[in-house]
Amino acid sequence: MAGPRNILIIRLSSLGDVLMSVPAVQAIRLRFPDAHISWLVEGAVSGIIARQGFIDEVIFFPRSALMRHLKGGHLPTTLYILKDFLKILRQREYDLIIDFHGIAKSVALMLLAHGKKRIGFGRTFAKDFSHLFYQERVDGPEKRIHKIERNMLIARRLGYENGIPDVPLAVHDSAKAYIDEFFRSRDIRSPVFAVNPFASRDSSFKRWPLDRYADLIGRIEKELGGTVIIIWGPGEREEAQRLAALAGNNTRLACQTDIAQLHALLASVDAYIGGDTGTTHLASAAGIPVLSIFGPTDVVVNRPYSKNSVIVRKDISCSPCKNKACKTRECLMTIFPDEVFEILKKIHTERQGTR
Repeated sequence: MAGPRNILIIRLSSLGDVLMSVPAVQAIRLRFPDAHISWLVEGAVSGIIARQGFIDEVIFFPRSALMRHLKGGHLPTTLYILKDFLKILRQREYDLIIDFHGIAKSVALMLLAHGKKRIGFGRTFAKDFSHLFYQERVDGPEKRIHKIERNMLIARRLGYENGIPDVPLAVHDSAKAYIDEFFRSRDIRSPVFAVNPFASRDSSFKRWPLDRYADLIGRIEKELGGTVIIIWGPGEREEAQRLAALAGNNTRLACQTDIAQLHALLASVDAYIGGDTGTTHLASAAGIPVLSIFGPTDVVVNRPYSKNSVIVRKDISCSPCKNKACKTRECLMTIFPDEVFEILKKIHTERQGTR
């Protein structure tokens, strides 16, 4: 196809899914180096996306503000915010709109934008019948492929022919300085291990038990002589404090961070341990060793896409699944701190040997 002048990327959320779209968007940039590429996104991840050199413009969808004012009965304010957003969204006519999200919400926003051609996933990957609204649909050989590889299918349909781009995330110097000051003020010294025991509110069924994280942290501090930093986000501080109290004297709570600052923190540690969450993908993007504890999540589709990543999981007959009401959680309850620690110890020893 002739090179488009204006391209709109739609991948609204979440952190992990946005990060797993980055290589495909970079590939599209390499395919069309002269195009103006805008990315429509929502939530806190917009901040770090705006720092990336392969994106010309970030368009922020103010979903939270819209819903807050709508639920509060502030219709005039809601309409004002919506009008202002639509003015920004529709200021360009896009030669190409690419919907990586593939849900009803992303389709609605796609249709509100001025676009000549719309491309998205076919029936295999799309949800909410979103595939019906694209002029060009992209499918793959099977549904269970990694999300990064799935997103690359669109880049390849558009003519990109090389391997999956390696895209180090750019972070502002102020984010690094903020984390450096945190390390200095708390006297945090290597080896440092970041532990994230949390998951999003509707994904608590993916979480390894907190007491097992406490046992693991205790062994890290005792046998590896390490400092453990507990990563926490909105609404998680109190539980993070409880874990720190259970764990050991060398356990620290991370400072409050935005996503860029969290990336800078993760890039400063020796290894990361966590479950299926966006922070795990951010740690992978930071290039550090990542140990992921997977339970019901499909590891083929959602694993951290990094050579420095090791997965701990149990191959049981009912996994993967999406049964949030599961009472036994066998896939997680059969993973014990000792085996996780031994894997982490091996990772750390190998890393020390390469320095």
